[in-house]
Amino acid sequence: MKTFIKPTLISSLTVLAVGLSACSQASSADEAPSVSAEMPAGNWDIQPESSHIQFSAEQEGETFTGEFGEFSGIIDFDPTAPEAGSVRITVPLKSVDAGSNDRNSTLPEKVWFSIKSHPMAVYSSSDISAQGDGFIAKGELTLKGVTVPLDLPFNLAVDGETAIMTSNVEMDRTKWNVGAAPWNTDEWVSKAVKLELKVTANKN
Repeated sequence: MKTFIKPTLISSLTVLAVGLSACSQASSADEAPSVSAEMPAGNWDIQPESSHIQFSAEQEGETFTGEFGEFSGIIDFDPTAPEAGSVRITVPLKSVDAGSNDRNSTLPEKVWFSIKSHPMAVYSSSDISAQGDGFIAKGELTLKGVTVPLDLPFNLAVDGETAIMTSNVEMDRTKWNVGAAPWNTDEWVSKAVKLELKVTANKN
């Protein structure tokens, strides 16, 4: 792969990621994102060691992958009554690892994530329903100060008190102005970002 930083341009990752998943892999309690005190407790406890938010995109025609190392949130969900469910997920964007030092150093900049002004991405949904053999959460993702609807289809496998949620979804980073002009085309980094989500949770 060609070097990520060029003399006249910075061709950086495109990304975003969030879904119906929640956990925190912060190294200490001080680093973990906080949850508003007025929010109710969820009914699922996330198992971070077996959960992840991963993504992939293309840079100059070559696929690269990455992951968010920290994310947290509240999930209230009963698969027998999905319409009563809700989810709110917070992802500290500083926790992204896009697979190279060049991408990781470029992503925080204003043209991409603008982390100084918008350190968190937030996904929320209170519209969850059955769809085929699985479910779909119709919600909104707020990233870089921009809020856009995002539908998240997912499958759920429940074994006793443990549930495993999986989801694959493709999104267009430019809807959230991630990779502002002139990087808002497919020329250097693909506009399409594929998300692969897995959340293992125990019922509390």
